[in-house]
Amino acid sequence: MDRSELLELEILKHVEQTPRLNNRMAARKLGVSVKLAHATLKKMIAKGLLHVKKEHARRWDYFLTPAGIAEKTRLTYEFLEFSFQFYHEARKRSAQLCRTLSEQGLKTVALMGAGELAEITYLGLVEWKLQLVAVYDGDRAGQPFMAVPISPLADVDRSPADAIIVCMYNKQHPMTPRYLPDGVSPSPKMHWVFA
Repeated sequence: MDRSELLELEILKHVEQTPRLNNRMAARKLGVSVKLAHATLKKMIAKGLLHVKKEHARRWDYFLTPAGIAEKTRLTYEFLEFSFQFYHEARKRSAQLCRTLSEQGLKTVALMGAGELAEITYLGLVEWKLQLVAVYDGDRAGQPFMAVPISPLADVDRSPADAIIVCMYNKQHPMTPRYLPDGVSPSPKMHWVFA
């Protein structure tokens, strides 16, 4: 799926729940500029996916058309298919990475990121008997991940682990090689699932 299809899917899901939507609300929900949100809504109306009812100057309600319902179904199926492929590829690559680290004699591992990719990677850690000693994530610091407290990303350069597996990814391009979030510098200890 490309980025515009993901944006359209998010708008279609929102409109299915509530007709209330404006450019600013769409921009905030999608994490894009107001201009891009407006262009996306305008394109969806032109394609016949949405019907607009103008209540007054400041309120427009959006409704799914039959074509919009069909497109939401198609995009949802595509998203699920992509998610399955992503999971399968992530599981295969993370297991191989854990095997390589284990065969190199490394014993302790830290994860950078505590989302879905970290959960998938954790299966490889268990399989190859690697010990998880630290987890770093900017959004979830202080919470536990597999009984290990999550530390802020800023602490990753002081990690006691033999290896750090990067379990963060670019959400627009999930399989981007050697991805790092802003403010984090690469280190020789870092290993990527998608390298």
